[in-house]
Amino acid sequence: MAETPIRLVAFDMEGCLTADPSVWELMHKKLGTWESHGLPYWNRFKAGEFEYDEVARMDVAAWRGAPAAVLEEASEEVSLMAGCGEVLAALSSAGVEVAIITNGLSCVADRFRRGFGVTRVFANRVLSEDGRLTGEIDIRVPYHNKGDVLRRLTAELGVDRDSIAAVGDTLADASMFRLARIGVAFRPFHPALADHATHLIRDGDLRALLPILLPAAFSRPVA
Repeated sequence: MAETPIRLVAFDMEGCLTADPSVWELMHKKLGTWESHGLPYWNRFKAGEFEYDEVARMDVAAWRGAPAAVLEEASEEVSLMAGCGEVLAALSSAGVEVAIITNGLSCVADRFRRGFGVTRVFANRVLSEDGRLTGEIDIRVPYHNKGDVLRRLTAELGVDRDSIAAVGDTLADASMFRLARIGVAFRPFHPALADHATHLIRDGDLRALLPILLPAAFSRPVA
């Protein structure tokens, strides 16, 4: 019996659809705060001293007073992951709904609205007033709540678990994997994410997703 086709793919953004350096690093470097703020905050997060949402607030607080245009500039400089455009185009052509559920920033996620027609975008938003950053962030996707966002979306779309795939690289994405038939750990930042996934991709090319998400159309392995 054939498996149910995938109708919805929920992507994490940073480290999956986008490559390094992140908008966080690029913005800090533009403002001269990477060595004094951004890098120490990131290292302390990796060491388990801070929660991700707390680090996000600390990062944005360091940008207070900066022109909002600088953040927009940084967001445009973030590189897309290899194969990103091809994969999103293939999913669109197959009639698959794509959602981005990220703890990253809306200024980067909105590029996927404009460039690829991804309308289901859930991200955190840096606040500004009169063209300047206020040093505050609106946490719309808390680090541990991605699954809740996906659950609400699937209810809205009327999509069941057998028709859902999720792609991520951190333990925050495990909550999405639990709601999906296919969970792909893509170059996982947290190696333990592989324990929650149905598939593991170590190569940094998103085209490796195609035989997994669209097996009927892409049955041969990616070269």
